[in-house]
Amino acid sequence: MAPSQNGSEPLLPPKLLNEGPEPISATSLGAIKALSILRIALGASVLIAPRWSSALFRLPIPAEMAVIARLFGGREVVLGELLLTAQDKNSPTGGRREMKRALWANIGADSLDVCSVIFAVATGTMGKVPGALFGGGAAVLIALAALSLKGF
Repeated sequence: MAPSQNGSEPLLPPKLLNEGPEPISATSLGAIKALSILRIALGASVLIAPRWSSALFRLPIPAEMAVIARLFGGREVVLGELLLTAQDKNSPTGGRREMKRALWANIGADSLDVCSVIFAVATGTMGKVPGALFGGGAAVLIALAALSLKGF
């Protein structure tokens, strides 16, 4: 270690043993809560009424394809619940690692959604308006998860 100007102190003082990580910012905690509630609400609506929920995004689906929408809804509920329950107030780190993992899982799922929508619009299997609504929604969720990660 290089000595400081007076020759006896290190440049960076050692970390105190009882010093824990900095608390997660209020902005991050708020964004995480909003993201998890949005996901759970979206997923529940698609599980309960898949055709109605899809129609909100201007994407009509036939009754026999409602199961595909319900699979999407189930994924949204699971990701939202994972994020909502990741914080561990009894842990010395507050569950930071699990919260980061849940946020990255959300970003990964939404990134796949954006890529799928781009492919569907490019090949003509999805219209531009539903593509913009689905892709835009996924992009907003990615931005919210990224904002949440900034507070770690």
